Amino acid sequence: MRSRPFVALYVAVFVATMGISMVSPLLPVYAEELGATGIWLGLTFSVFAIVQTFVGPFAGRLSDRYGRKPFIVAGLLVYLVAALGYLTAQSFYQVIAFRAFSGLGTSLIFSVARAYVGDLTPRGQEGRWLGVFATADIVGFGTGPLVAGVLREVLGFRSVFVAMASMMALSALVLTMWLPRHSPAELERRATRRAGGTVERTDRSFREALSDRVVLAVTLHAGMVAVAAGASLSFLALRLEQGIGATPIMIGIAFATQDITGGLAQPILGRIADRRDRRLLVAGGLAAYAALLASLGIVPNYGAAVAVLLAMGATSSLSMVSAGAIQVVAGRRAGMGTVLGLSSASNGIGIVAGSLLSGAVVSLFALEGRSSSAARSWRPASRRSCG
Repeated sequence: MRSRPFVALYVAVFVATMGISMVSPLLPVYAEELGATGIWLGLTFSVFAIVQTFVGPFAGRLSDRYGRKPFIVAGLLVYLVAALGYLTAQSFYQVIAFRAFSGLGTSLIFSVARAYVGDLTPRGQEGRWLGVFATADIVGFGTGPLVAGVLREVLGFRSVFVAMASMMALSALVLTMWLPRHSPAELERRATRRAGGTVERTDRSFREALSDRVVLAVTLHAGMVAVAAGASLSFLALRLEQGIGATPIMIGIAFATQDITGGLAQPILGRIADRRDRRLLVAGGLAAYAALLASLGIVPNYGAAVAVLLAMGATSSLSMVSAGAIQVVAGRRAGMGTVLGLSSASNGIGIVAGSLLSGAVVSLFALEGRSSSAARSWRPASRRSCG
């Protein structure tokens, strides 16, 4: 794990994820200021996933054939353009358009980067390696909203997008300088082919890959988890701000709690996943996460919400790291990029389904004029200053 490629990917993904997560919880608030309501608010979170659904599988499969580095660097540059686009947006339609464009960046960065790490991972240590690498993604995602909250209060809303653009540029520079074009596993396969040896086929079609029951299982797992994330995260920032009265910094802390807790637990849970039945760990983690997610909808105050999110971070990590280890094993026989790309598409479908469903529920409550406190707390407020 101290190899140069692993360190380069870790640094780049951490910085990139922090930049992405800085704007994700703020976009619904930003779009609301520009006039978005209901389902449109849900789309500000989820439209990137629509693009991810269609592009992710092809990006992963092509990276199996042509190498992974160009796709990851290109994805970072796409996010750089999207960040600058948010700065120039004059309507919530433009915000949604740049959010959709960022879906291309998501497809090129994360599944391909994880496929590169999968190529580096020794057999039998999948949980350990994926657990450590996941801290870059999860902790970066958790600290981003906290940094955004501070920037928003101190320097104003637009400073968040400037910071995001800067982080994308830094990540692209790190990978350009440090990351080899091909992973050791790719180079080994190429050398074997040149020497006339037999190399296990890794360029399967999507249909062939999904005929593998393990590949199908991890793909469905990614989608089901994303449904829950899309439904809850699309409106969690609005729920905390309008329903509980949290400040931007408090919202950042709430988002960070779940992700930082989960990220710190990943390396330990990854070692457990290498020694125990990974299927049982996935099932147990999902069951606990579901129960906690249900309780998040009825928590009475900010402190209770943070406590639930903290527990959700640990339980979701148990499921994620175990599923990730299974994914790497399956990727070795079906194509690492192909398997990760299929999971990326499934994740995108789940986020879209979850966020649109929650947006429809919010619109329904608003149209019916429900007077209950629960309905009022979730209903988008009128236009107001975003700092």
